Amino acid sequence: MSVVACFKVVPDDTSIRVVGGKIDTNVQLKVSTYDKNAIEEAVRVKEKTGWKAIGITVGNTDRKSIRDALSMGLDEVIAVNSGYLDVPATAEAIAEAIKNRSPNLVITAETTTDSSTSALPLYLAQQLGFNAISYVRSISINGNKITAERSVGDVEIVEAPLPVVISVTGEINTPRTPSVKQIMESAKKPVTQVNTSARPLSEIIELTPYSVSRKRIVIEKPMEQAIDQLINYLKGDGVL
Repeated sequence: MSVVACFKVVPDDTSIRVVGGKIDTNVQLKVSTYDKNAIEEAVRVKEKTGWKAIGITVGNTDRKSIRDALSMGLDEVIAVNSGYLDVPATAEAIAEAIKNRSPNLVITAETTTDSSTSALPLYLAQQLGFNAISYVRSISINGNKITAERSVGDVEIVEAPLPVVISVTGEINTPRTPSVKQIMESAKKPVTQVNTSARPLSEIIELTPYSVSRKRIVIEKPMEQAIDQLINYLKGDGVL
């Protein structure tokens, strides 16, 4: 019996800068922020059920980031080596790597901090032939069934037989901060490197930043006069 947590190693989005009209992603790597919620929930399932908690990542297999994931409580990580893969190919690569593990539950984040497509969970469920539940904010597992609360404006409660792929929102939990002991022990946990036959159906030709030119107008007048002048500026720009 096992639960799989999908996570992605991405550039630290807080450090990315636009330089010379190009996006500089040559920054420190990390586990995608929302994927930590998926890892945390997998570890909580492990603690409640005794299942094995397996992590899987596709693409960049940065060892430090993988160790960060392991230190949160995963038992092992499968690292799929690949170049650029689009969403369908990423789902195919994950399915290839975990099918022989026959997981009962696969957990993903609702989105990643780099591509933010939110499409992977459903592609993955289709590849695996599993049921799928999205926008999950809490779960409970009883025997061979899972009950989930979905945050879809209202709160929707659904039930499905295992195996299931779920995508979780940030409100499902607060990811734990590993202790020094857990960080040290993560170096001893197994990391299995595998290749994939998956190939992308599409590719990114060019990536340019969206930029806004600001007028940087400063109005230095008494309040009433400044408001009048601001309104005139906004009317002139067609805002009002």
